[in-house]
Amino acid sequence: MKLTYRNLFTDKNKIDYSVVKNGSSQFLCLQGKKTAEARIKKAYMCASFFYPELKDHFPEPISFNSGDENNLCTALFSYSESGFLTDFLSVVPREWQYATGRKLGRILKEMHSVPLTKPQSDKAVNRHESFMENLAEYISALPHFKNDKYALEALSQRFDNFSVFRTVMRYGSLNHGKVLITRDSSLILLPSYTFGPGDACEDFAMLEFETAGLYPLFCAGVVDGYFSGVIPSVFWTRFALYSAMYSLWKSGKIASKSKAMFIKMQQNVDRIRDDFSDFQKPIPKWYSLAELKTIKAKARKL
Repeated sequence: MKLTYRNLFTDKNKIDYSVVKNGSSQFLCLQGKKTAEARIKKAYMCASFFYPELKDHFPEPISFNSGDENNLCTALFSYSESGFLTDFLSVVPREWQYATGRKLGRILKEMHSVPLTKPQSDKAVNRHESFMENLAEYISALPHFKNDKYALEALSQRFDNFSVFRTVMRYGSLNHGKVLITRDSSLILLPSYTFGPGDACEDFAMLEFETAGLYPLFCAGVVDGYFSGVIPSVFWTRFALYSAMYSLWKSGKIASKSKAMFIKMQQNVDRIRDDFSDFQKPIPKWYSLAELKTIKAKARKL
């Protein structure tokens, strides 16, 4: 039977995401050169870990193959007809952005509720303890950003109390571009090759890093969906510190690639710093928007 391929996109690591059709069956295919094998295998492991607990929100892992004859590595997953969440968010009213964020927040809570083994929990704690090394890497080896003193001061003053909020299996690189939406508005997360044990706040920090600048109300919805409206104060503090860390270290890693990326990351650093009022306030401005109360009321009626 003839196979047909429809390319969805190619990511920054040159991994192709495609829909493979075989008769009436469709599959999600991740494919790249052997140099991308570790990432593709990790994505397959991600789906294998989350799918048993979240069958409605993760594609089912089907097969993983690495062939020497064609220098290609392929992972195959189930696929439901869907579109990109980013396209949906760009056209719907703001209350729909918030409501969809709540939906993702509930899914994220389910993901973070999957139990960890003792070695996985230990790995999550060790990962958190290594962040001082990341900060040292920014200071000693990565490009420095204008006005980075605010994030540095916030981290240095609070680092002794910067403990793990909640050990979980984090999704990794969580952002609106990693989510698909079906015709009945169900959300499906693409397999992530940056998943692994860590702190729950890291997934929120990645939303701040990559999504809050475009869809702040969506991010507010994620927080509310995750906590069902009862948000512990310690979460905000940890979230702000992880965001400060990512704004320097992660931005610095990206900025080191080119001058154009440095300019882009400087803008991102400035936005994150502004969201947290020069890191003087743990609750980001987008969660304190005057219109948010009205948006929430409209979203409840949807």
